[in-house]
Amino acid sequence: MEQIISALLASNHPEILKKKLVEKLTTKTQEMPQSDWEKLCDFSYGLLLEHETRVHAEVGEYVLSWIAHTQKQIYLKYFNSDALEFNLEKAGSNVLEIYKVLRATTKVIKYKNEIVDSQYIENVENDCQLLQRYAEKYFVQWKGRHDLHTLFISMFYDLPKSIPSDRNVVIQVLIHGLSNVPNESIDNDYREYVEKSVYLIESMWKESVELIHFAIREIFIRLSAAKSHSFAMALLISRIPLDHLSVISPYIQKNFREDISRFGLSIGHMIEMMPHPFAKNIGYWIVGLMKALETVRSHEILISITRINIRKVFKYLWDRKSREDALLVVKYMLLGYQIAPDVFQQVTPMYPEVLDIISQEGDQIDVLHELSNIAQCLMCRFSASQNQFIPLKQKLENLEMPSLGQSEIRTILQEHNWNKNIKSAETTYKPTVKPTRSRKRIGLQNLGNTCFMNSVLQALFNSMEFRYRIFHATSNKSKTSTLHQLKLCFGFMAFSTKSYFSPSALLETFPRWINNGRQQDCHEFLKILFSQIEEESNQFVSNKRPRLDMESQSISRINFNEMPISTFGGTLENTIKCLSCGNKSRTKEDFHDLTLSLKVENESNKPSLDDMLCEFFTPEELNEDNQYFCDKCNGLQDAVKTTRIIVPPRYLILSLNRFEYDKRYARRIKIMTPVMLQDTLSLTYVPDTLERSSKNESNYTNVEIHHQMNGIADLKINGNGNIHYDTDSDMDSEMNNDTNIIDNCDFEEIIGDNVEYDLSAIVVHSGMSAEYGHYYTYAKDEEDGNWYNLNDNFVMTSTLSKIIEEGEDYKSDTPYLLFFRQKNLNNDDLGEIPQSLIQTVRKSDNQGYSDGGFSFYDSENKENEDDSELKDKPALDFNNRFVS
Repeated sequence: MEQIISALLASNHPEILKKKLVEKLTTKTQEMPQSDWEKLCDFSYGLLLEHETRVHAEVGEYVLSWIAHTQKQIYLKYFNSDALEFNLEKAGSNVLEIYKVLRATTKVIKYKNEIVDSQYIENVENDCQLLQRYAEKYFVQWKGRHDLHTLFISMFYDLPKSIPSDRNVVIQVLIHGLSNVPNESIDNDYREYVEKSVYLIESMWKESVELIHFAIREIFIRLSAAKSHSFAMALLISRIPLDHLSVISPYIQKNFREDISRFGLSIGHMIEMMPHPFAKNIGYWIVGLMKALETVRSHEILISITRINIRKVFKYLWDRKSREDALLVVKYMLLGYQIAPDVFQQVTPMYPEVLDIISQEGDQIDVLHELSNIAQCLMCRFSASQNQFIPLKQKLENLEMPSLGQSEIRTILQEHNWNKNIKSAETTYKPTVKPTRSRKRIGLQNLGNTCFMNSVLQALFNSMEFRYRIFHATSNKSKTSTLHQLKLCFGFMAFSTKSYFSPSALLETFPRWINNGRQQDCHEFLKILFSQIEEESNQFVSNKRPRLDMESQSISRINFNEMPISTFGGTLENTIKCLSCGNKSRTKEDFHDLTLSLKVENESNKPSLDDMLCEFFTPEELNEDNQYFCDKCNGLQDAVKTTRIIVPPRYLILSLNRFEYDKRYARRIKIMTPVMLQDTLSLTYVPDTLERSSKNESNYTNVEIHHQMNGIADLKINGNGNIHYDTDSDMDSEMNNDTNIIDNCDFEEIIGDNVEYDLSAIVVHSGMSAEYGHYYTYAKDEEDGNWYNLNDNFVMTSTLSKIIEEGEDYKSDTPYLLFFRQKNLNNDDLGEIPQSLIQTVRKSDNQGYSDGGFSFYDSENKENEDDSELKDKPALDFNNRFVS
């Protein structure tokens, strides 16, 4: 039979005729030897595998289905699990071959699943597990390849048991695919892809409410990161059950501070989706998001969204299909925006025509009454503009709309006004009363997943010596200069009268991949920032911190000719001792942060910083696959590596290694292990005065380690207060002992000096995932000793006891970077602040703009506001925080 089918496929007949002839051939075929059926199985599988044309694949699929349903036992035995796994393994690592075999194998298993009985149920479950393993390996890896992803979506749709176990990853990738569907192809080539993707996401939502919340988060990450939108996202948003409205708003308030400045873009995209047939109920989610902004008093964003979109949304009232959603948004915008008449004035000319259209339809009297009530309230609110409202008043009279009483109008306006704390203004002119700064610290505007930058900047600004070094740094006054833009940013943070500043110009100086709207690692950002400062500071004579008089713990005056990052600079000495010949090799490394390792979560054993430093300083055995190449022995030998601090930094940065690579899922995971915070820290260092009197006993190498290499995991340092050092005299006895190398090494104990540190800042990562979350900072002011919670544009006071208490209550909020300052540092004489910098800030404040970035308090977007709003802001505890 396979020869007949081959001839048919090779003929010049139309495709539809070829398929009909194959169907007719199969209906007439009843009996064949088993070997012929097996040949036909192999032939049909080959048609699917090679997929020479669409009709070849369709015929192959049809014949396989026919065999499965008519020759069940032959089909199940021929396509047994071992055979299918062998075919997949034979594909090797070639992506095209894997794709082809997976495509054919999925269809085979689909038909096995349709005919399976209790005898073969385990066989089919094994098949699905096989597909699941390949999906877990390639589903994320092939993200962005529509052709490859279509295969997996069909596989998951037909065989739900093949869906990878990590549902969050599956949902994330599916939403990524939907967000990239071209609008012009959505009703044709991509229709099935979109509908199956949405169906799969909906089916996973049934497993847990948490997956719905995760999907909502991913939806808005995609909407906030993209310059354009796909209508496919509208279909997904419309499928979110409306009974989750009460859950979504507080959830976003708690977990999405990182996206707060991008809500305007997200909401704008959803507004553009409203007329599409997919966009059912999308108005509820637009209003829900805007209410979330109202709850956290982000009135500036609400004002901007409303001014930009009100005309567009109002026009949607003309279309009956989008009217219900449009009315929800129009009502919220118009009645909420009561600070000035400009928004209502934008739609006043369109109002009579919209009322006419709706009245002519005859069956939407409730909509007419709603629009009439809105108009009456706003005409009363802005009575000074009555002349502009005459046509609208006449239209309402002609339609015989019932009039509202003054008490009703007052109640409606009070109920819906989301600007209760903004002074009402009759105009949109520049305010004459400028906001004044009421706090010592100001926030930083989130530019869309930029909390990683804001948190680091706040911690660095809190380090007073570094702040002043930046103030005095000589830099190229260019928009592309990181050092120059950092100086301006710190200037605004120090002297601006605003409540927060937009560091957009500084962000633009970093590589493009940092400014892509996605979350980044704040420790990686710190290293990149230091690297760029170092690169731009080549006019400085030194990258090392000044020598410190340890008795006075001070230096007479900061030398501003040194590299700004020397504030955090220290020096390590690594010693590797060969256990064969006793030779020692020493290298010195400059560092600007130390990375401490964390074990997998263990609630019963909560490590302290002292514990982790002790492990960090512990000597390391170099043996087996990690032997040391000894120059003296001219070969690989067992050795012991020890590390000590010989120059302690003035400001110490500790990074907790919270993220590790999970080989099973081929992605990073977060280590949730809690850490005991401590407000003081003691480090032992051995200054150069204690170096060996004879340097002939060792090989010295000075190594300059740049910031990209700081915090390498294999650095091992001793944190027990004493530095242990090897001597040559006892090596002979060690080499003949088979017991533990380190235990039997006879170390000379060198007692070093102690340097004491105070905790000065904590950068916290909030969230369960390594790929997402939110960063914010706690900082202790060096002058007044007060702790501040610096969470993007929100600033509030705190205490160390409250910080520790909140860390106990909210397990996903974990310390990531810890900043310590040497005790008793004398920072009284840091030099004069350049007056030109102060003048730049004051001039910009008066104009309502921030250098390189637009302030939310500019005259165009803010009317007559003072800091009374900020004083009234609710305390931002861990129950009221946005996570990106």
